[in-house]
Amino acid sequence: MVRQKTRYIFNYVVLLIALFCMASCENNLNTVNLITSKDKTPLEVEDNASIVYTDSAKTKFHLTAPRIEDYGGNDPYTLFPKGISIDFYDDSSNINGHIDANYAIMHKNSKLMEADNNIRVVNRKKEKLNTEQLFWDQNKHRIYTNKFVTIKTARQIIYGDGLVSNEDFTQYKITNIRGTIELDTPEEKDKK
Repeated sequence: MVRQKTRYIFNYVVLLIALFCMASCENNLNTVNLITSKDKTPLEVEDNASIVYTDSAKTKFHLTAPRIEDYGGNDPYTLFPKGISIDFYDDSSNINGHIDANYAIMHKNSKLMEADNNIRVVNRKKEKLNTEQLFWDQNKHRIYTNKFVTIKTARQIIYGDGLVSNEDFTQYKITNIRGTIELDTPEEKDKK
């Protein structure tokens, strides 16, 4: 009988300790979110930005953006949430190319820039690329996409499902050509 009472008391004490522990282990959702969430506040914000990048006293590019947001952390990045426009210059300070996009993000560690929504690229030969997503890998010096592309040259309009190119968009390969439209040049119109 003493053994049963001891066992009963022991079980009762264990149950009380368990209930006390469960009652005291309350998770405050706000505290959990505060501890586990990453800070999404920009370190620096610039509105109506105009940045000129030079190297050896020569202008390399001129970037304009309605808003630039810089973020830190383990994967720091720069966000262009309202779009970006960049003019590229040659060594004689002539515009060598141009890019516009409605949104862009530059990952600082990987040096990978992603542009999205209504991207327009013009190279020094006045060839025009239109697409909805474009990546620029600064380490590999190439641009690429697997989205639908339209390229307009002096003689053709080419449609495809992707593109790989050098940085200045002068040597490119369309990965899946859907069609080509030949355009009349002024010389050909005069012959008719």
